[in-house]
Amino acid sequence: MKAKVSQISPDKLYASLLKRKNEQEQQARLKSPIVNANKYLVPSNRNGGGNSKIEAKKTRPATGKDLKDVSSVLIKKTHARQNSKLIETKENSQNLSANALSILLKIKQDRPETKQLGIQQSKDVFNQQAISKKYQKLMEMTKQQQQSIVKSKLFKGPRSISNPDISNLQLFISKANGLSTPGMLYNGQTKTNQDIYKLINKFTNKENDWYIQVSDGHGTNGHQVAQFLQQVLPSFIEQGITSISSCYDRDKQINTILKNCFLQTNEELLDCGIDVTYSGATTVVVISFENVLYCANIGDSRAIIGRFDNKLSIIELSKDHKPDCFLEQARIIQRGGRVQAYSDEDGNPIGPARVWKSDEDVPGLAMSRSFGDYVASQVGVIAEPEIIKHSLLPCDKFIIVASDGIWEFLSNEWVVETVYEYYKKDDMQGACQRLVQAAREAWQREDEVIDDITVVIAFIK
Repeated sequence: MKAKVSQISPDKLYASLLKRKNEQEQQARLKSPIVNANKYLVPSNRNGGGNSKIEAKKTRPATGKDLKDVSSVLIKKTHARQNSKLIETKENSQNLSANALSILLKIKQDRPETKQLGIQQSKDVFNQQAISKKYQKLMEMTKQQQQSIVKSKLFKGPRSISNPDISNLQLFISKANGLSTPGMLYNGQTKTNQDIYKLINKFTNKENDWYIQVSDGHGTNGHQVAQFLQQVLPSFIEQGITSISSCYDRDKQINTILKNCFLQTNEELLDCGIDVTYSGATTVVVISFENVLYCANIGDSRAIIGRFDNKLSIIELSKDHKPDCFLEQARIIQRGGRVQAYSDEDGNPIGPARVWKSDEDVPGLAMSRSFGDYVASQVGVIAEPEIIKHSLLPCDKFIIVASDGIWEFLSNEWVVETVYEYYKKDDMQGACQRLVQAAREAWQREDEVIDDITVVIAFIK
């Protein structure tokens, strides 16, 4: 028996198929998850062009209109999973709004005009502080200048690397004395004393300032040269010191004055009428400005300080200018001279190194710096002094300034130890006599002649 086939019209069949398709699409939409508003997805083409637009719309960030749509969905009691997703979307949107508000507030606070106002204010404060500091500094400088004028002090307490700030120490030469004796010739006859010393208390009319000078003449007219230096050099130095009007850079000024005075004195010596062709003199000068000592030296006279700080020690204020010292010899050779000692018949050196002309055996000078000595000056012997500054310390006890008659055979150590025993007894004259006696005895033992011997001792308190 054949089954009965119902006849369905084409219109009903099309309507039935369309209805089924719509139901399937609706079910697909209900089953698909709600997209988080903070994420972006690429729309799918599987549901056709219309569904692609719907999916793309779901991927956009939530706006105010979208939030209204979310509220309407919640009122209609949509699926619980959809509700939770929508609530998350709403919270994210609110957080974004809060973050945007905070950013706007920060931008408003950081506006250029607000910053400029703060900068201008701090700049004004800085300018006021700078002006105030400059004013205070100017007032302090004025006060210091007025105090220096009132006190009439040329030098203040020194500062140096070895001795920091010792301006409060009242150290100075309390007293000084000297002794000079003539030497002896080969035949035992007493020779003309070519040594001379000079002591000036209250130098440049300043209390506690001292001037000490020891000059050692040599050559036929060496005694005349030494006497000339005793008269001329101190007056030149005093004039130079008193011409200083300020304490600014005093060390440089003192060095310049001492150097110029030595050179000027030498020029005067060459024009004074004394025959200095082969005659001259070495000189060491020590100037004491209360706490500070300046020593200027040419030749082989010497100045030292005896220091006692748990034990005795020596501070050298000068350096001997011997021809065989490296720098001295280099200058002499450069100027066309030569340096060598006397020689015996076998060519062996005898005695100290001496300065000679390259083509003649003259002048034979045993020092590389001196006043006068015209021939020697043509081959590098100069009258420019070497200057050393020293700031006194409480452990500095005494100063010894002497010609090479003392230093030729007596060591610095022995001299300081001897003088210290007399320093403890406050016997300055006894110390001078002891040194001169010891030096003469040493010359008699070591040589056929005795050189002129001169020493000056100053006690520091």
